[in-house]
Amino acid sequence: MKTKIISILLLSLLMSGCSEDFLETRSTQDIDESLVFTDTKNAMLAINGLHKLMWTQDLSGTAPRGGFEMIMIWMDMLGEDLVYTYSNAQYQSEAKWVTHRNYSGSGHLLHFFRLLYYFVSNANMVMDNIDNATGPDNEKSNIKGQALFYRAFGYFYLVQLWAERYHEGGNNTQLGVVMRSDGDMGHKARSTVEEVYAKVNDDLDEAIRLLAETTVERPNKSHIHVHIARGLKARVLLAQSRWAEAADMAKLVVDQSGAKLQDDTYITTQDRFSDASNTEWLWGSNKVAEQIATLRSFHEYMSNNFRSYNGNTPRAIYNLLYDKISPTDVRKGVWFPRAADKSTWATARPQYSIGGNARVANYMANKYLLADPNATFGNVPFMRLPEMMLIQAEGYARAGENSKAAQALYPLAKRRDPAYTLSTKTGQALIDEIMVQRRVELWGEGFRFLDLKRLNMPLDRGPAPRDGYNKGWWPTIAGSGTATFVLTNWDPEASNFNMYGDGTVIGEAARYREAGHVEWQFKFHQDVIDSNPLCEQNP
Repeated sequence: MKTKIISILLLSLLMSGCSEDFLETRSTQDIDESLVFTDTKNAMLAINGLHKLMWTQDLSGTAPRGGFEMIMIWMDMLGEDLVYTYSNAQYQSEAKWVTHRNYSGSGHLLHFFRLLYYFVSNANMVMDNIDNATGPDNEKSNIKGQALFYRAFGYFYLVQLWAERYHEGGNNTQLGVVMRSDGDMGHKARSTVEEVYAKVNDDLDEAIRLLAETTVERPNKSHIHVHIARGLKARVLLAQSRWAEAADMAKLVVDQSGAKLQDDTYITTQDRFSDASNTEWLWGSNKVAEQIATLRSFHEYMSNNFRSYNGNTPRAIYNLLYDKISPTDVRKGVWFPRAADKSTWATARPQYSIGGNARVANYMANKYLLADPNATFGNVPFMRLPEMMLIQAEGYARAGENSKAAQALYPLAKRRDPAYTLSTKTGQALIDEIMVQRRVELWGEGFRFLDLKRLNMPLDRGPAPRDGYNKGWWPTIAGSGTATFVLTNWDPEASNFNMYGDGTVIGEAARYREAGHVEWQFKFHQDVIDSNPLCEQNP
């Protein structure tokens, strides 16, 4: 049997070999599936291809578009907690809320839509063929479980981005995305949001069952085991406002995965959040040099010690969030509120001296430092133990289980802040405390836009400077060591959004988006609509 598919078996060999004329789940690569799936050894190579979609570069090789890790950056660029400092070519339109609505011109919009469907189509191919492969049933169960995980993963992110949010209580008849569970490439209408979530949950339940019974050990943290499937299930339940269920599922991961909080996660400046050996990591990338091309890597857009790109566009934290961090919290040292002060350079950029076009921006981040300043990539965490602890705490708090929520939050908060004491807050005050912890802990890991959307909250990038105060130009010093302008009349109540450069980096139109506005839905690229006219466009 032959099918039009992405060659997941040959993915690493075909980085620039695929043409641009495939749509949704199509490809120009004709693969004889009977040859790919002769046995479980070859089938596992197909699963390896699915793992690589998390970080591999654009198959067309025509633009700096990477794997899922680049979607993670996009999700934070659409929020308020990751602040875009100076004008640059990449992610500025995303931060302006332009790219995800540019249905006729954005190659990025089309690429990432296809990428998420690759997870679905390639997982479908595995499920269609694995039963006929030779090999132990134990290995087949492991392969099926991982494939089902990735199909659920693809649909979950597609429906979160290209549809309205899931409304608590079910009966979500609003349009979701097109679902394809076999090789059918014909025209097909969008399923409802409820139907998509039902499919996601069914796939994850079966993945959990299969992965729980297999004894196959994963070779590294890029592979999926039962605790990763439970972690994704917890995310899904949280998005559905199934609070207690989400908390219980996350608790299984916290209690049984073997992952542990690590004392130096926020203290070390060597490979911080770039080292998969960290005991907090449940799931993350496992990259090798030949798999990453220039400007296709997460760190090239998020590490402030990467010279050629972020050297002139440092990533910064939202100052009003930073102000909420306790002074005794070790995470406070990850950001530098007065980085433009030359005396702070040793800590603001500890890996190399300021030079060339490198800039220093107030509130810049040091979360994703790389030990080698000439490196073009590092490993990226896709799921960490702290996220599960925070889902557990949030779920119990929103379910009214205040004591359980406080107890779930305590180990993480205490590890990060030795002065922290068990919270006695209840109701919304406790929820607010947990959400601040979530925003600080998971900053830059791809959650903020999705959190705002699932909770039906507005995007609010904070107050603009009041009359009588300077409208822009926070202190910044380039590699020459000369301050271009020192802001002495800045509003202490204003946010640092649009306060760098000339004060209009992103533009005031992007300061606020009301909850539930149509712009919270991604548009379908026109190529998608042309290839499948039954796929109704979003408003």
